Amino acid sequence: MSRTATSLSACALIGALALTGCGAGQIAGTAEQVATVSGSNATVGPIAVRDAVIVFGEEVEGDTVYPRGSDAPMSMTIVNQGAEADRLVSASSAWAGSVEVSGTTEIPGGRAVVVEGDTQVTGAAAPGGAPTVAPNTTPQPAEAAQIVLTGLLDDLRAGLTYDVVLTFERAGDVRLQVPIGAASAPREDEPAE
Repeated sequence: MSRTATSLSACALIGALALTGCGAGQIAGTAEQVATVSGSNATVGPIAVRDAVIVFGEEVEGDTVYPRGSDAPMSMTIVNQGAEADRLVSASSAWAGSVEVSGTTEIPGGRAVVVEGDTQVTGAAAPGGAPTVAPNTTPQPAEAAQIVLTGLLDDLRAGLTYDVVLTFERAGDVRLQVPIGAASAPREDEPAE
């Protein structure tokens, strides 16, 4: 009886070792997962651009979100993780005749600027109007900025990305592949015939 128990134990040990080795050398299914934010992210020096998208248009025809010649606002958050202020000097894109930058372009150290198309956004402020900045914490939004691709040189289509370069005074160029953002409401297209 002890010989049978020893044989069963040996078989169980061999089986466990074989199963343990089955996953060796394999890449886990979660190894290449990314965050579920829809926009583009990039970091140069202390400047981090997060969730950059071209705002989904209101007059969409088929997959064309913005037709040639129109203007396309962008949305993103620009975070200055450094101690010194930086400033967004300009922006450019091969897809637009020009890129207009307006509103707050200076990003104090430890702060963020929210870019919301052409909507005004104000950030956290202490009583009396002074901006709040707590050392060694998550950067708080400062004021709002607007970035608009103007005079589009071609149609901007859903599902594609578009080159945009943001130029900062200290950090230099931040290059992004910017997608069209998600629609704020479900589209109600006519059914296909």
